[in-house]
Amino acid sequence: MEDLIMKIIDIEDRAQEIIRDAKKADMDLDERIKNEANKLHDDIEKKVEEKNVTVKHIEEEDADKKIAKINEKLEKNMSDLDKKYEQNKEKWVNDILSDIIGVQRR
Repeated sequence: MEDLIMKIIDIEDRAQEIIRDAKKADMDLDERIKNEANKLHDDIEKKVEEKNVTVKHIEEEDADKKIAKINEKLEKNMSDLDKKYEQNKEKWVNDILSDIIGVQRR
């Protein structure tokens, strides 16, 4: 009978050890999952930041190209306006002067 009780105690001890090992394995798994999730989160944040930098660079290049086109158009318009002024300044001055002093030209 004593032998049977010792076997039951031994079985109980092994069962408790198996339970401890299972709990430790469960905690280790939880920790590994947590670490892997954190690593994935960090990797995703890094990739998002890299994409943001790339998109910002592309948008800046696009904006620079648009600004250059606007400046080209502005310079052409200013050049055209200067030419028009040079071609017509005498006429405009005479027209304004005539309007002011009331002299009519034919």
